[in-house]
Amino acid sequence: MSLNLDKSTWKHVTLGDVAAASKEKVEPESGDVERFVAGEHMGTDDLKIHRWGEVGDGYLGPAFHRRFRPGQVLYGSRRTYLRKVAVADFDGVTANTTFVVETKDPALLLQELLPFIMTSEPFHAFAIQESRGSVNPYVNWSDIERYEFDLPPVDEQKRLGDLLWAIEGHRRSVVSAMAAGISARYAWLGTSIGSLVERKAVPFERVWARSPESGWSAAPVDEVTGHYVLSLAAISQFGYRAGRLKNVPDSSEVRAARLNRGDLLISRANTIEAVGRPCIFTEDRSDVSFPDTMMRLHLVDDVQPAFAEAVLASPHGRKHMRRNAAGSATSMVKINRQSLSRLMFPTATAEEQTKFLDKLARFDEAAELLQSDLLALETSRGTVLAEIFGGAK
Repeated sequence: MSLNLDKSTWKHVTLGDVAAASKEKVEPESGDVERFVAGEHMGTDDLKIHRWGEVGDGYLGPAFHRRFRPGQVLYGSRRTYLRKVAVADFDGVTANTTFVVETKDPALLLQELLPFIMTSEPFHAFAIQESRGSVNPYVNWSDIERYEFDLPPVDEQKRLGDLLWAIEGHRRSVVSAMAAGISARYAWLGTSIGSLVERKAVPFERVWARSPESGWSAAPVDEVTGHYVLSLAAISQFGYRAGRLKNVPDSSEVRAARLNRGDLLISRANTIEAVGRPCIFTEDRSDVSFPDTMMRLHLVDDVQPAFAEAVLASPHGRKHMRRNAAGSATSMVKINRQSLSRLMFPTATAEEQTKFLDKLARFDEAAELLQSDLLALETSRGTVLAEIFGGAK
């Protein structure tokens, strides 16, 4: 995709030439605004604000006095490598560590193009380079406004802005469809597994071929050893995530915990939201082990591992894990073999399991298609931004 841009009429400017950080203030307690946006409410590489806080739910502190209005750009000046740029679509207040940016003159720079200038790769690279501090790096507006770029004429800005917002609108539609699909899948899991449990269920230990194994957590090292252990991030709410590995030294314990393709794992120690999550190791390799924060489950032959994974990931399974996890809800909690064994596990014939998994696969296939669409859109957006503002495509 090429825009065939003629940049001969474009003007070289700094961000400070055409945009400014708003200094408008508001007292949260005044009643003029109902919502606040903190740094954690803004996502990486996501122009939409999906989350916010309600003013009055708690003390915000003196830093929250910067007012923002719909259409203004919010930029997180702390830890700029997180690339937090968002466009407000409601009135609110934010802290003075979040810049509220707007065009100085729409005859020079259209507001609708501004967020894309600030999401381009050269801009992020500049902001990261200009950041100071090591633990919590930050950048000042006086640094940001020195960023240089080539600005097209206003009529060209309108055309490019319309194109970029069309891509962004399509991306948001796909993201919404993905969220709806995830909710539908989880609801279907709840209904289907719930019905099977009500019909007939046995304690989970009744379908174990032998007691679950604990893994081994060797201290990770920086050098590549050819031996790896999974990190907890390898088990997500959507199952196994490849690439979440740590280098570890070779040892008999590490070798004893080696994984085989198709092994069913469960998180033994994690946060209350993630403890007890299952996954099936899907990689064809013999150099990966599992840590002692996970258990490997061995099932009788008439229970398919994918069916057990679905039961554990269902609302029925998650409810059991949260109820039986031991420890502080504010940190790592644990389940053990005994608490896991008490989960009521639905009995189903081989044919019923296969039909169930076929239906589940249709949900997952739809999700994969949407994920491919999202990747294509993000690639297109990156290509367009690189052609306009430079940087890697």
